[in-house]
Amino acid sequence: MSVLFVFVDGLGIAPPAPGNPLSRVSEPPLGLLCGNVAPGFRLIEADACLGVEGVPQSATGGTALFTGVNAPKAVGRHVQALPNTQLRRIIARNGLLRRARERGACVGFANTYTPRFFMRRRNRIRSVTTVMAESAGMRLNRLEDLVEGRAVYRDYTNKIIVEQGHHVATLDPEEAGERLGKLARTKDLLVYEFFQTDHVGHRGTAEEAFEVLADLNRFLQATLRHIDPAEDTFVLSSDHGNVEDMETSAHTRNPVPILLYGKGADTLLSDAVNPSICHVTPLILTMIS
Repeated sequence: MSVLFVFVDGLGIAPPAPGNPLSRVSEPPLGLLCGNVAPGFRLIEADACLGVEGVPQSATGGTALFTGVNAPKAVGRHVQALPNTQLRRIIARNGLLRRARERGACVGFANTYTPRFFMRRRNRIRSVTTVMAESAGMRLNRLEDLVEGRAVYRDYTNKIIVEQGHHVATLDPEEAGERLGKLARTKDLLVYEFFQTDHVGHRGTAEEAFEVLADLNRFLQATLRHIDPAEDTFVLSSDHGNVEDMETSAHTRNPVPILLYGKGADTLLSDAVNPSICHVTPLILTMIS
């Protein structure tokens, strides 16, 4: 059994509305976030506020998602952007990839890092997922891994990294999705992070947000074509809402998806009371045990 966990930053659930670009995405998997249904999929609406006043933010939301710890409650507030020292300690102790490795699972983090990231040494920008991977003792993917097909870049088409001057072939969403799906079958657990949704939610237009989501849906559809639903499980979740409400450039308090497909999708978390993003890591660890 393989578990693929796709983390889509800034993806909430909201009713269809002119300001919700997900309203225009009808096909699965993302089409399920606006009321559409499809065989084999199950959508759980998960709380990202976690009982703490204010709007959910990336550092605490990501920590909660990837550790199962109520991070905003632990630090007393929602923390923006990158994890602080207290959050990094929580991730180091409780991170999903470390705990999965300790259980004997073969794990991977699919994302690629640029040469510039490694040149910064101690001044590296360390996101929640980076801290999680490093604290699990994992080697971070480099440019050669991307070139040789062993990794996926954060925009999956490689357009951004090509614009930075690196010699990498560009991929369409289907080619990139096929790569991620095949990589997932080589691991017990593979994590992939996509955060252009949060970027466009903050800085883009509704039309730009729709284009990001439509292409992301193509990428995910291609990924799922290379997953065996009888043996493998696909999990998609987020840290907070944003792109589902383009009438504001800020994060939202909307619930976020725990979207399941494949083995166990119909029963996983069926007994969860008030599901939240803190349920995701324990759920995945149960699947790979």
